[in-house]
Amino acid sequence: MPLTSAFELHSQRFINSRGFRLEIMGRELLLIGIDGAVPTLIEEFHREGVIPNISSLIEGGVFAEAYPSPPCDTPTNWTTIATGATTAVHGATSFYIHLPGEPLDCGLRYRGRGQLSRYCEAEYFWDVADKRGLTCFLLNYPVGWPGTLERGAIALYSWPMPESLPRALAPSATYTLERDSRDARLRISKAGTWPEGLESFSPLLEASLPVEGGAIGKGGSLRVLLVDSEGRGYDTLVLLVGRELYRVGRGAWSEWIRVELDTRYGVVECFFRVKVLEIASDGSRVKLYRSEVLSSKGWTQPDSLAKELILNSLVRIEPEEEVPYVIFGREAEYVERYVREAESLAAIAAYMKRRIGWRVCFLHYHILDGIHHRFAAAYEGLPDAGGEEVEKAREAVKRAYQIIDDMVGELVEKCASKDTTVVLVSDHGAVPAWKVVNIAAALVREGLLNYRWESGSGRYVVDWRRTLAFPYYEPTYVWVNLKGRDPHGVVSPHEYEDVRDRIIEALYSIRDPETGSRVVEIALRREDAAILGLGGERDGDVVYFLKPPYEIFDGRLDQLNTAEVSPDLLAKGEVYDAERAFCAHVYYLPTVSSRYFTVKSTLIMRGPGIREGVRLKRPVRLVDLAPTLAHLMGIPKPRDAEGRVVYEALQE
Repeated sequence: MPLTSAFELHSQRFINSRGFRLEIMGRELLLIGIDGAVPTLIEEFHREGVIPNISSLIEGGVFAEAYPSPPCDTPTNWTTIATGATTAVHGATSFYIHLPGEPLDCGLRYRGRGQLSRYCEAEYFWDVADKRGLTCFLLNYPVGWPGTLERGAIALYSWPMPESLPRALAPSATYTLERDSRDARLRISKAGTWPEGLESFSPLLEASLPVEGGAIGKGGSLRVLLVDSEGRGYDTLVLLVGRELYRVGRGAWSEWIRVELDTRYGVVECFFRVKVLEIASDGSRVKLYRSEVLSSKGWTQPDSLAKELILNSLVRIEPEEEVPYVIFGREAEYVERYVREAESLAAIAAYMKRRIGWRVCFLHYHILDGIHHRFAAAYEGLPDAGGEEVEKAREAVKRAYQIIDDMVGELVEKCASKDTTVVLVSDHGAVPAWKVVNIAAALVREGLLNYRWESGSGRYVVDWRRTLAFPYYEPTYVWVNLKGRDPHGVVSPHEYEDVRDRIIEALYSIRDPETGSRVVEIALRREDAAILGLGGERDGDVVYFLKPPYEIFDGRLDQLNTAEVSPDLLAKGEVYDAERAFCAHVYYLPTVSSRYFTVKSTLIMRGPGIREGVRLKRPVRLVDLAPTLAHLMGIPKPRDAEGRVVYEALQE
């Protein structure tokens, strides 16, 4: 469907205004970001021959492990990958960032804001490429929104981003319409009126199709008419939206249905499709599937691109009749969703390659983080996983990597040429974890952190008048409540070092009551953490890292808000067993490994100027990627990049 889009106008202005060499050396970059891909597992599955497309990249290019930038998590390291800068420089300190001058707990109210471009203090790779005339496309990438590209486009797809609208405003749903339904909306009855010219061999029947859930809420519905189109019983539905009629037969999908809905974001133009699963010939029962309700704005730049992707059916909404890589139980729905997403991302990248001719594409896919969190501990037989559970876990993890491999194959086939540098990279790995550490409880024990009871909320809230130190969990920082710097400050500058010493001593004093072992690997003053790429003004006064199998998050987001604590969390003590075996990465040093897993990142590169069939002996750093790619593309490295060109991966 041809649409005049804003990015076309941007491209035309760029060509007219600059009018010089627009493409550098004819080279292209396809960066496939796989969140949480573990290099040791990639190598294991490569040896087994079960990921042939990724194996092709390894055999035709360079494979390396890479150290992520602490905190070893998503916002921090996709920013590092895109800028070549450490955390101290780019400032994306995990999902929560503390800005100097704000109350210490302020950053905990805005989960994810570190992903936004305005909070990044380093230059992005795509902005450098854009200035050099290279058309860029960012797809589902977790940082850099909103963008400032003069050329190209951005589509968030499924990644949750502050200050955007979700692509799907309501989840899919299945409805059964019946003559005797207790829900009046779903009750089939004789139609009172109908559009002129609509014919049926049997009397027209009607019901309603709810359009609700998610950000839409209750109350929205469409009128549905049941039609006997051939005189052999009811076989067709007609959905009415204003003056528009949408016809759909038994077993078929409707076209995209356009409707304006009142959502929590205001009135939004939305699209969805309907599939008739069953329709009784006597009109007594209809079963239908309503797809996700998709927003036409707020998740792409330019805004018009969202509608274009939807109407070209590039957003996959069909449920799989059979998931190709079955896991089990409730995980099956998760996998099904990500199979559809992989198909969508590959289709969109290929479409946009034809549409705007991108020369640089940064793409992100997130299936592994959830799979690892669910199965990593059992994969290693920990803590008490039996043989059958271990086998199921290993099969599930392998299947997830095979789903990724299918997507990689599709992307390389449809989007890459001999001039394309193909990169497969992850932001971090993960290791199993099954014990929880309560840092706040230890600081309370030492009189550094104090709470007061708030009966209205039924929680303990920070008593700033008596609090000397305040902890964050993601990132693993502790702040001194410093007078003259922090709005609630009570610690005088001459007491600052003494309080930092007390914080470090408190962290090291936390012991596992079962083993007597210390749970904190290392605790450092901010300036001493510079060797790890930390030490910026957004980094804590004390930085700490745990030992595995200790973690902090146990499946409850309220655990991460140390400003308001529920009584049950404080009562659990300083170290306790997790509700379920998990895996983690943000709490550990980038060098940490277990039997099969590691926190280190995966890096695979193939293309012009890159050696073939080489496995680097020593890990590189993720900060090295942007300078290396800039070198290969013949453009300057990002302004704030601190890494080096990985010459050992390049042909002489």
